[in-house]
Amino acid sequence: MRGLSIVLLCVAISALASAAEPRWCSVSSRDPSNTLVYAPIAAAAQVQGEARARIIYKPNGRVEMVEPVSGAAMLSGSLASQLSNWTVRSNATGDEVCQTLVIATFTLGKPTRSRKWKEKVKFTTEPNTIHIFVSRPRPELETDAIGAVRQGF
Repeated sequence: MRGLSIVLLCVAISALASAAEPRWCSVSSRDPSNTLVYAPIAAAAQVQGEARARIIYKPNGRVEMVEPVSGAAMLSGSLASQLSNWTVRSNATGDEVCQTLVIATFTLGKPTRSRKWKEKVKFTTEPNTIHIFVSRPRPELETDAIGAVRQGF
């Protein structure tokens, strides 16, 4: 009888644990107020690549939690902090929270002659995934009066 009690307890705990996992939902679009910028420190360090995060949000679209999944710390940390202020548009119904994977690709291009950096951001959505492509010009390296290299901003 004791063995049956333990088995039933384990089944109940696993049922509760699986019910706590957010359901996967697709994002139909982003709110116009959502922005994503290339972290200035990452651009200055010329860090580029892919960062992934999982966003957990209510069916009304308000992001409640962001969990960085992978990527360079400068990119994934910046991505997570920016995503935490987002509101997404989803077709999800009910009261259960949703989750979606965000894949952001950060690239640096050729430097521009002007001091003003122009950043390009492109968003696309697929089932359960948001792809974001962020590109900006690579910072120019300059030398000062004594010949030391510094990065221009």
